[in-house]
Amino acid sequence: MSDPIANRTLELACTVGSLENAREALEDGADINLRSGAPLFLAIVNRNRNIIHFLIEEGADPQPFLPKKRIKELQTREDLIEELIACAPYNPRDVKLEVIQEIDSAIRETGVEYLVSELDWDHATRFRDSLSAIGAGSSHRCVAEFLQWARSESGGIRGLGEFLRTHGDAVGEYRARYLDTGENLVELASDFLNSADASSDGE
Repeated sequence: MSDPIANRTLELACTVGSLENAREALEDGADINLRSGAPLFLAIVNRNRNIIHFLIEEGADPQPFLPKKRIKELQTREDLIEELIACAPYNPRDVKLEVIQEIDSAIRETGVEYLVSELDWDHATRFRDSLSAIGAGSSHRCVAEFLQWARSESGGIRGLGEFLRTHGDAVGEYRARYLDTGENLVELASDFLNSADASSDGE
């Protein structure tokens, strides 16, 4: 039987992203799959990538969040973590108009390679998720496909430079596709944030 105090500690650690406290909670007898995966759910909702990785390593069951068939299709632990994070509802506060504008301008100027050459993976995927949240469907699909391709083909961060050098034409096609969407991300983000503010004011 799991320890109730350790369980509460684990859930709090998964919410705030404390790897040390999560580890201690498990050592103290917390149930990693408590209440149909509540610890993993809290880590997913709060996009605590390191905690998600830790929980999966320690035996957390991803099946409450992803179909068994989909889990079998995923080739790496990182792919599984990305799929789990994609399950998280997007918090309107995570949409930053100035960040979207900055990254959009950089992609238009230098190409989609900016996402993997100048940004760390978390910032690149947050931009991808922001595009989905604001309703930039075509831009989101382009960025999501590029990031998935870059991650699977480059073999990790160390291989990104070589990947970009050897796939220059294909990377250029992604930039052209991104530009061809014609979506005004600043306008979409502004509308999204205004509607989120209106919703919170009406509560």
